[in-house]
Amino acid sequence: IEALLPGFIGTIMQTPPVYSAIKIAGERAYDLAREGEKVELASRPVTIHALTIVSASETEAVLEAECGKGTYVRSIARDLGQMLGCYGHVTALRRTRVGPFREADSVPLADLEAEGVDPFDDLLTVEAGLTEVPCVIVDRNAASRLRRGQSLLLRGKDAPMGGIAYASCD
Repeated sequence: IEALLPGFIGTIMQTPPVYSAIKIAGERAYDLAREGEKVELASRPVTIHALTIVSASETEAVLEAECGKGTYVRSIARDLGQMLGCYGHVTALRRTRVGPFREADSVPLADLEAEGVDPFDDLLTVEAGLTEVPCVIVDRNAASRLRRGQSLLLRGKDAPMGGIAYASCD
């Protein structure tokens, strides 16, 4: 297993599992597969930054992956199993980070539901979920236009260079 893992690192072409939510002609692949239809999904590029063995035995390996969006961990297990001449599948999947949100910073649901606790005390701001997205500071007039669905033409050194951004006012 260890010898095969470097082949999964970087930007690779990955075929999603047939039981996935990807749409084919407006239908979810998993719905088509469950109806017995043959589902063929095209490979697509995904990025895997790191893939390491946490533990292993004769019958099971625990891996840790750091990957970009769109990566199917089930496909990694499937492909690794095929390369080993056997079947590979995921028995447990645990996300420890999604974007800026880390498992270590999470609050158990029971703590939020505890009597006498204000669940809003532990909630993060909206901006906490946008730390990886550029912010454009706008005035009240521009913010009002955005709320009405109107576009803005941004100029100057603070304008984003393209892609996604969010606007903030006061």
